[in-house]
Amino acid sequence: MKKNEILSIFQDVIEGPRNVYLDEWVKAGGKVMGYYCSYIPEEIFTAAGFMPYRIRGAGSDDSSDGDAYMSARVCTFVRHTISLALRGEFDFLAGVVLLQNCDHIRRAGDLFVKKVKLPFYSMLSVPRAPKERLFSWYLDELKRLKSEIEAHFGLAITEEKLEEAITLHNATRERIRSLYDLRKKDAPPITGEEALTVTIAGHLMPRDQFNTLMDDLLADLANAEGTKGYRARVIITGSELDNPEYIAGIEQQGALSVAEVVCFGQRSFGELIESGVDDPLERIARHKFFQVPCARMVECFDDQVAALKDTVREFNADGIIFQRMKFCDPWAGDGHNLYWRMKKEGIPFLGLEREYLTPASGQVKTRVQAFLEQMGK
Repeated sequence: MKKNEILSIFQDVIEGPRNVYLDEWVKAGGKVMGYYCSYIPEEIFTAAGFMPYRIRGAGSDDSSDGDAYMSARVCTFVRHTISLALRGEFDFLAGVVLLQNCDHIRRAGDLFVKKVKLPFYSMLSVPRAPKERLFSWYLDELKRLKSEIEAHFGLAITEEKLEEAITLHNATRERIRSLYDLRKKDAPPITGEEALTVTIAGHLMPRDQFNTLMDDLLADLANAEGTKGYRARVIITGSELDNPEYIAGIEQQGALSVAEVVCFGQRSFGELIESGVDDPLERIARHKFFQVPCARMVECFDDQVAALKDTVREFNADGIIFQRMKFCDPWAGDGHNLYWRMKKEGIPFLGLEREYLTPASGQVKTRVQAFLEQMGK
């Protein structure tokens, strides 16, 4: 298949809560486990025989159902996802696993328990600092989650199944890495809007089918004519972003996104999980706990800055566009600190605030244009 055909498939996958691959999985008797955050390892769900499904709000026309139970100062991402859940749009889930990302997600957990009432629910306690002294706490939480799934569903998550899950998810990571490597070219064969569509789809369908489609996509992109005529190369980072249309509005101004360091982009995949003879669950835990930290983590801001600087260098980016969901407190703090750190480093930095599911407004487009002009582009 060709690029446009594959991207059309991925676009259909991300349009709403359900997609044809998900429906086929459920129709065949497969179970689906929902989760919110990349600090929750998908490999555990895969090893249990479930399809991991990262919860989004796509397909929600309004957040009124969630608004009835939540403060207006809860971010619209959470309010839209809870609205879908309250309307029964996630009834295909066998359960949901959350962690205390922020007060907003914790409130979502309350509603999943009291109002949505899926068959299985678990809330993980994940330390706020990715330090070795705290790793055992995180590992114990994953062991507890594993035991809860085994007991509730009457199954065994063996070391062999965990190894198989690692192999499958590593195969996805290899393909995502290959996709991002192509974007380092002077004329990348895929835009940021298209790349985010791809990575979002990877969270919403069986990984073996996603990997097969990725093989076709990478084969077609290898010799494809790249994107030319852009004014600048930018890295897009910040809070939760699963709306390719927002990136499209930025790219229409001439700012080509060459990497998306966001939850549904590069940040969710990372490097390969190491192979070895030790406990596979511990290797999975180390991969997740010591990943490039996001704003929920503390005592590691320098690590976040270093990783972002490396990404700017590797992708030959001219600047960084930071976007933050309104009322997202963790990313508000990091956005402020990143602005001053990048100014010190001499890396152009633009901060934008947005609401969930909204395209780039005229104001955003004007600010992007001004940012490009400021860089002399």
